[in-house]
Amino acid sequence: MKLSKCANGHFYDSDKYPECPYCNTDLLKDHAIVREGEAEPPAAAAQAAAPAGPVTGWLVVLDGPARGRDLRLGIGRSFLGLDDAGAPVTLSADAPLSARQAVVVYDAEKNSFVLLPGSSQELCYLGEEAVLAPSPLIGGETLRLGGAALTFVPLCGGAFHW
Repeated sequence: MKLSKCANGHFYDSDKYPECPYCNTDLLKDHAIVREGEAEPPAAAAQAAAPAGPVTGWLVVLDGPARGRDLRLGIGRSFLGLDDAGAPVTLSADAPLSARQAVVVYDAEKNSFVLLPGSSQELCYLGEEAVLAPSPLIGGETLRLGGAALTFVPLCGGAFHW
């Protein structure tokens, strides 16, 4: 995809359109003009997110889909959800609210972690209790999202912090 900007300030894919489709709306109607090319990879990979800044801890999948995989946590908010296969993933900040089942927050000023409820209808569990209010995390706790169990492993929070 080659992002271009027209004279009127519109951004468009110049690999797909010979000129701005917002200025020349006939381009959107005439499918013969649209250049065919290799399809881009599915958006599912774009939804998985790397942590902001350095790694501050991990969630390791103990049971369920993606068993043995780790989810990296960063400074600030790390949104948690499930992918299409039901495996836990960290989500990008622009992921739909309905996909966010929980949020792990690392507060760099206080050098501490907190687990928050997500905005999805699905619940996250800390131990046997549903996460309905902020809950501090110190390490070794078990979280459950969907059919997966995860354990929290902090890097920061004790003597070490970035």
